[in-house]
Amino acid sequence: MTRFYYEHEHLGRLGPCSLDELRQLADVSIIRPETLLVPEGGGPPISWAELVARVSAPGDWEHQGSPASPLLPPPLPPLGTANSFTRRAGEDLRMLLPHLLLPLQEIRTFRWMDNQRALAIAGIGLLPLLIYAMFGGGSQLGNAFWAMALYFSALWALFFYAVFPTPEARLAPASFCFFSTGLLSIGVLLHLYRLWPLSSLLLWTQRDQSLLVQWMGFVLGVGLPEELCKALVVVFLVVRFGPFAPKSVLFYGLMAGLGFGIYEGVSYQTSHNFRFAVDMSGPQNSAIFAAEYYFLNLIRLTTLPFLHAIWSGMAGYFIGFAAQYPERRRGLFIVAIGVPALLHGSYNAFSASALGLALALLSVLALNLYLAKSVEFERLLARR
Repeated sequence: MTRFYYEHEHLGRLGPCSLDELRQLADVSIIRPETLLVPEGGGPPISWAELVARVSAPGDWEHQGSPASPLLPPPLPPLGTANSFTRRAGEDLRMLLPHLLLPLQEIRTFRWMDNQRALAIAGIGLLPLLIYAMFGGGSQLGNAFWAMALYFSALWALFFYAVFPTPEARLAPASFCFFSTGLLSIGVLLHLYRLWPLSSLLLWTQRDQSLLVQWMGFVLGVGLPEELCKALVVVFLVVRFGPFAPKSVLFYGLMAGLGFGIYEGVSYQTSHNFRFAVDMSGPQNSAIFAAEYYFLNLIRLTTLPFLHAIWSGMAGYFIGFAAQYPERRRGLFIVAIGVPALLHGSYNAFSASALGLALALLSVLALNLYLAKSVEFERLLARR
């Protein structure tokens, strides 16, 4: 069958293409009804609409006045020659061209705006580039830190929603927990750290103290007050807007810890991380300082907010049962604060060693095991 060349608006003359290939190009609007086609071998041009009409008419239009042209393409040269490779490659590219041009056509028609999957993939993968483009300047670095923190927050929130699904999870209470711990709890805690006894307990965490004193300082001066501040937000949510199922309170606890960890991470990025990297590398070693500062910031935006969420989710789990079984609430509140505070402080004390990694893993396993055994735990609480 005769093949045709066609004029592309950007790429010039392309082809030759068979009738089936032309139909594929027409399906994606590369070829339009008015597009002129030139038969291979020469002859007057014909529009795509006229060609479709002729092909649809009875009989073989090629023998009813079509320009004289070979019905079959000329035979290919023998395999193995440079000319054969070039011709074969050209044939392959002509065959692939309609498919390769699909993205350009899709972008031009804006149909991709209805493709939620494509938008989600692009948003997750390209948002950091957008943040860099918007806030890459030196005067905008503070905004870049916050924008990147919110980006990671959204990723973790979606992850927790998928891993700990609950039908009662709602955006409004989850946002309340996230922003309350970030905007309120951290502000209150920073003021409390100026007062005794927290001001003294923080001194116990210094490196010149013994390991036992450091551990007690991290548990009592860091883990306990931070977990208490996060848990109070969850308690307020349950008392004011409850009741919620324990699994739902666990999810809101995750959001409270995530907000606390993200806001703390941004604060550390612009202050503590810089000073700590200088202390670790010394003022003369700029390469080590840059690497240390990079990894500290990376951890503060990824793993540490995750751990804060795990500890607060654990607290939310027990707070949910405390609301469901008020006669057991004293013991449950002690556990809700004490267990996460112990894990939190112990991790901080040994974070630079393999023991710190083991404690982080223990925290994740504990939350999952508590949740897996929630039915047996509820039966235990129901006993009088």
